[in-house]
Amino acid sequence: MEVARLKELFSIDPRALSIFRIFIAIILFFDLFVRSFSLTAHYTDFGALPLSFYFERYIDTGWISIHLYNGSLIYQSLLFGISFIFAVSLFLGYKTKISTIASWFLLISLHSRNPTILQGGDVMLRVLLFWAMFLPLNLRYSLDSKFGKINKNNKKLYSFGTAGILLQVAFVYFFSALTKTGNDWYPDGTAIYYALQLDQFATHLGKFLLNFPDLLFAMTYFVYFLELIGPILLFSPIFFKQFRLASSFSFFAVLIGMALCMRLGHFPFIGIAAFTLFLPGFFFDYLSNKIKFLRVDSKYEIIEPKKDDSYLRAINLIALFFIIYIFLWNIQTLGKYNSVPDGLEFIANKVRVDQYWNMFSPYPLKEDGWYIIEGSLSNGETIDLMTGKEVTYYKPEHVASMYKGERWRKYLMNSWNKSYSTHRPYYLRYLCYDWNKDNVVQIEHIKMEFMLEVTGPDYKISPVEKVLIEEIDC
Repeated sequence: MEVARLKELFSIDPRALSIFRIFIAIILFFDLFVRSFSLTAHYTDFGALPLSFYFERYIDTGWISIHLYNGSLIYQSLLFGISFIFAVSLFLGYKTKISTIASWFLLISLHSRNPTILQGGDVMLRVLLFWAMFLPLNLRYSLDSKFGKINKNNKKLYSFGTAGILLQVAFVYFFSALTKTGNDWYPDGTAIYYALQLDQFATHLGKFLLNFPDLLFAMTYFVYFLELIGPILLFSPIFFKQFRLASSFSFFAVLIGMALCMRLGHFPFIGIAAFTLFLPGFFFDYLSNKIKFLRVDSKYEIIEPKKDDSYLRAINLIALFFIIYIFLWNIQTLGKYNSVPDGLEFIANKVRVDQYWNMFSPYPLKEDGWYIIEGSLSNGETIDLMTGKEVTYYKPEHVASMYKGERWRKYLMNSWNKSYSTHRPYYLRYLCYDWNKDNVVQIEHIKMEFMLEVTGPDYKISPVEKVLIEEIDC
């Protein structure tokens, strides 16, 4: 393939790169904002994962985290405050390179402090921020470009850094498709039916779509084959512009649909931010005629200030190494080949590019249900700590709304898994502490139960089974 064609396939328009920066900064800010409401519960020694238990459970991971140095609320609040400052700085494009590196480091530190509440969107956010460190995110719509010494032209950016971040986005969906080996995806076409039957995820719109089985069948096939073929079409040398634009907007449509139908946290929005990187220059040229914000000042030329050639070569070589490394890592997640040498696996854990794209793979969960966490009070009464109301074993009208947020939903869904059984007593102790510190009538005993439903084919749901998960005395 010609060098010019390769450059076209792996280049990024500077306007797309800067819009990506703004989107990622907004997501970072709101992610921190949402997490801050459960700061004590998730990040301090008074919460569900105190440092004493963390070092017992996760000591061999090799993760790096400054959040592990102290379990106090003041220390964790200070780190959150610093993270907020760098997220705002990234949004404004002020000292952008420093803000990007700091935001990435603080994010992987935060993720490493409490892995029990993480989901696919968190993994995608941190790997995109990793690749963002190799890129000039401040060439448009930034304080750096307005007041700094940045030479400008309208050329697209091309490097191993741009290739790396584009390939990373493609890996997310391509390897996700390869892990979807269950018949529910293909040939049965029932995966989205099963996914929307999960009360812990589904929104009201998602539940409404269950009335249209033929539509769900078509949607399943569309999502599966888009994930399988779409990443390849993004780099098609034939009809490049048409395929890239069509594939990008197809992914946009799927991600918007996911956000409307399922409570998946920030995952769909991170995906939307990622696919802005694929939007070609002619798309922005067209929009610039309509939107003043996107217009290019012909007086400017966009090229970063020149650096020493040896520095640039070193950065490019590091980016090339990680392109190969992350590709081999993803191959290894398929479980067929030990493609990453044992002596190099520690790298992924140190810089947190470890990844496994198993969204609803190999098929969506069939086990579903809801929690009842019964607290016995000192006055003889009982209360359901999930709802704050009297204990009742009737199914809630909308299960997904029972959770305080995405982090708690993920935590409690993990708690059902036997591998997280050692976490359960710490969670119940936190509930004891959280209630008793604010209420005169104390909780003396907590019982955690899961009302298990199993989804079958053709809209058949098994009878509810009450399963005792854990109980403790406060």
